Amino acid sequence: MYCKNTQFEHLDGRHDLTPVWKYWNENRRKIFGRAFHLTSGDMDAAEELMSATIIKVASHFEQRPLNMREPIAFFMYALKNEFISQYRKKRYEYRFRDGEKDVYDEHLAPAEVQSAPQEVLLAQKEELMLIGQTLEKLPVIYQQIFSMKFVEDRSYSEISEELNISQALARKRVQFLREKLRNARSRKRGRLA
Repeated sequence: MYCKNTQFEHLDGRHDLTPVWKYWNENRRKIFGRAFHLTSGDMDAAEELMSATIIKVASHFEQRPLNMREPIAFFMYALKNEFISQYRKKRYEYRFRDGEKDVYDEHLAPAEVQSAPQEVLLAQKEELMLIGQTLEKLPVIYQQIFSMKFVEDRSYSEISEELNISQALARKRVQFLREKLRNARSRKRGRLA
């Protein structure tokens, strides 16, 4: 298939992308299958890869006349290049980011704890009691997860392995715990106000 659309030029010099959309829609299922394969079966990642690919293709042909001999081969090539680009970007980002760190964790330096005034220590003691009371009302699995995550400082992968659940479920359960504890804390503050 060979198509050139130099006659479909807009007043500002951009070219008409109608043939690109037509070819994309005709081959969408094949392209999605390849994206699904590249992302190891992750539906969301495959959709994201497809979106990024069509944006790159459209921006490529917006400034140039359309010259595509084999549309499916061109789209597959563009998809592969976008996948490699995303992979390199993620790899670069992971060099500077610790995936095991939890942004919600609050840690005080030991020197700060030792020099804390009596009121702060009392408030922390009350907070610990509130956490204990809240945990007692929750099912045993959440008490175990609390102990593993916040007492033993285990990673999500270790928690999921020990409890035989997925890491995503472990994260959700930790998030559920945080929400319960925050709600208990805000209810207590509401009563004191």
